[in-house]
Amino acid sequence: MRLVSISGARGSGKTTLIRKLIDHFSATAKRSAVIVNEEGQAVYDEVFVKTHDLTVEYIRGG
Repeated sequence: MRLVSISGARGSGKTTLIRKLIDHFSATAKRSAVIVNEEGQAVYDEVFVKTHDLTVEYIRGG
């Protein structure tokens, strides 16, 4: 199992990178998971999650 941790400042392209990785893994029939550690309101793109039939687990203050 490989683990990739993505972090960075607001607007640095984290969500864009995650989207591209998920598209890549889906195209190559590889399984993936997304765990979001976010403070405040949930900000992950709900439309993207539904489009790709993903389950996102939120960990707040973790």
